[in-house]
Amino acid sequence: MTTHSAQPDTTPQAAGPGPRSSAAAGLLTVVAGAVQGDGALITAVYRNASPVSEERLSFPWAGATAITTSLTWGITQLLIVVGLIAFTRGGAAPTAAGRVGGRLAVGGAVLYVIAHGLSLVAYDATVDDPIAVAVVACFGIGTVLTAIGLIVAGTATLRCGVWVGWRRYAPLGLGVWMVAMTPLQFTPALPVSVSVYALALIALGLAMIVESMGRPPR
Repeated sequence: MTTHSAQPDTTPQAAGPGPRSSAAAGLLTVVAGAVQGDGALITAVYRNASPVSEERLSFPWAGATAITTSLTWGITQLLIVVGLIAFTRGGAAPTAAGRVGGRLAVGGAVLYVIAHGLSLVAYDATVDDPIAVAVVACFGIGTVLTAIGLIVAGTATLRCGVWVGWRRYAPLGLGVWMVAMTPLQFTPALPVSVSVYALALIALGLAMIVESMGRPPR
């Protein structure tokens, strides 16, 4: 009986980011995860005291606070896009499947940015308004794409062994949690699920930073 491990794709590829760029992208991912985790916890505490109707897209926030929240989360999502691009190009998953998975994850993260952007102009919309439906659809599709992409890329990372130790599990762990998070997006458990998502993001960012320290400068 023979076993086969995933082998890196030897097709010539454009050079990925250097160690400094990878470390910087990892740091941005850590910052984004910390901000989103903090925001999720604050939202979880405030939601029971909020005077805003649950039928509002911005629940539990309203007015300027809702706009600021969407803007802040949109900016952090942009940082995550940068992190995922660096991960995809960094060689942790150097197979064709790994690169495809990374690109799917980036595409899903971009949909999150679009969703937060739409939320800026739809903060006072009810959940059944067309623009609110579009926002929810972007979040839902974005979550599915990012989850699938990270599972594919994370599996390649795990099998190829470019990353070592706990770091090799970070992308796959984030993808698996996003699958679990998908049905929770539309329940009161959303803030808690986002908090776990934030921790997984921080782990991915730290993995990028640590792995970049062992790479020679280009």
